[in-house]
Amino acid sequence: RPVRSAARGGVGAVMGSKRVKAIVVDKHKMPPFHDRKKVMSAVRDYGAKLSVDAAIQNMSNLGTAMVADIMNLTGGIPVRNFSAGQLVDPKVERLRVGGDFIREQNIERGGTPTHACMPGCMIQCSNIYAGKDGEELVSPLEYETIGLLGTNCGLADPDDIARLNAEANDLGIDTIELGATLAILMHVGQAEFGDVAFMQAAIDDIRAGNERGRILMHGTAFVGEHYGIDKVPVIKRQAISAYDPRVIEVTGISMMSTAQGADHTTGNLPTMDCTGKSTAELVAASLEMQMLCAAADSVGLCVFGRSVTNINHDLVMRGINDALGTELPVTFLKQLGLETLAFESAFNDQAGFKEEDDELPSFFFDEALPPTRKKARHHASEIRAHRARWLEQVNAEMSVRPLPADGPY
Repeated sequence: RPVRSAARGGVGAVMGSKRVKAIVVDKHKMPPFHDRKKVMSAVRDYGAKLSVDAAIQNMSNLGTAMVADIMNLTGGIPVRNFSAGQLVDPKVERLRVGGDFIREQNIERGGTPTHACMPGCMIQCSNIYAGKDGEELVSPLEYETIGLLGTNCGLADPDDIARLNAEANDLGIDTIELGATLAILMHVGQAEFGDVAFMQAAIDDIRAGNERGRILMHGTAFVGEHYGIDKVPVIKRQAISAYDPRVIEVTGISMMSTAQGADHTTGNLPTMDCTGKSTAELVAASLEMQMLCAAADSVGLCVFGRSVTNINHDLVMRGINDALGTELPVTFLKQLGLETLAFESAFNDQAGFKEEDDELPSFFFDEALPPTRKKARHHASEIRAHRARWLEQVNAEMSVRPLPADGPY
């Protein structure tokens, strides 16, 4: 089942340029831990905490598709090229692309609502989505795909999204970037929003590698420039993921300030109430979460377990020390996260990224988003200034090792 593509952020493109088709990992042998018995004890303790955590239980039952229900209710889901934040009025109509509906329908059809993304997965928030005939349409059907390839393109039927998702998986292309690209073409009248045939034809062109396909395969920023489109939702030339930054403000700040650009996998706080909070407060919240996510990524922990990971650093470090025979302090995780952010920032500086690359496209500041009528209010210059002050303060508190003067690369 070709379900785990390295498409987002260009990793897949780099692999493809080197003619790397896949990476195979021998999962039959466990590495030689310093104290295997204690390591396995820590793993069991961590798993036990996951099993009783309410947020984890919801994720396990409903998968990431549940975020569509939350974002639609909040008014922050991307709809028709980020022109609205709600696909349906939750007081009037049930969202058919949300977690509740998809789970119930999938069970009725004989699909698998709870599925491990990899051996050893404890949360199992993935799924195997079945069609009307009970046969698999795609695995997995996730929120970001629902948001960008679905609602952002005007789709309201999970079957339509699943079919297009399977095509993208087969090609190894990012569904976020693909959905954003097709939505800007719909925005300028190349098709009506919700036109599945148009979307399929575009994918067919990419697969064929014809003239139009070669244009589309370059992604949202390139396509926007090629066709002279005025409303192109990108940061650092990467498509914004499924959280409208006018409403989901901390995540918006994270997408602006993370090294990758428009990255929803770090610094994501989609349910935080930002009412009345200053840019400085929201930048601090973003960076705290970015730091914790960077640490979890660096040691190989799933980001979806953060409600457990973020408050159990002692348990995580006990497992690490028992595995490696080290005596690293509990503060090591935060230090690791901070150093990761610093190295990423240094890389971007040396690669030539500037402050203007962090800025949101102007339409987010100019257009009020229905139904909340909110506009973006945080600019890159303010975020960078507050970020520098926060990092300086936390680095001093943590006594983080300074980066080498000649840069890490």
